Amino acid sequence: MTLNTEQIVVIATATAKPGKEAELERALREVAAPTRAQRGCLQFELYRSAQNPATIIAFERWSSEEDHPRHMQGEHVKTLVKRFDGILAAPPDIVPMKPLSDK
Repeated sequence: MTLNTEQIVVIATATAKPGKEAELERALREVAAPTRAQRGCLQFELYRSAQNPATIIAFERWSSEEDHPRHMQGEHVKTLVKRFDGILAAPPDIVPMKPLSDK
């Protein structure tokens, strides 16, 4: 398999305040479809941490580095960020990563 080094992978981690776990899951599920429909989105999946059920991780794959910042400016993301204020125990951790070439 040949890696496309123009792509970017983003791991975004969000941890809910106690008692807000279901609200966090609902909020993240609501942005999944609009995110997947965005130009450049190759993959968007949500995972719950097996070690900490209050933590949900979004695994995102974008066709280029420019696609993720454009995604972050989307109305659905702006609405999500506002909702996070009362849900999250700490700010989300968003880590973009570039694939390493086989060479």
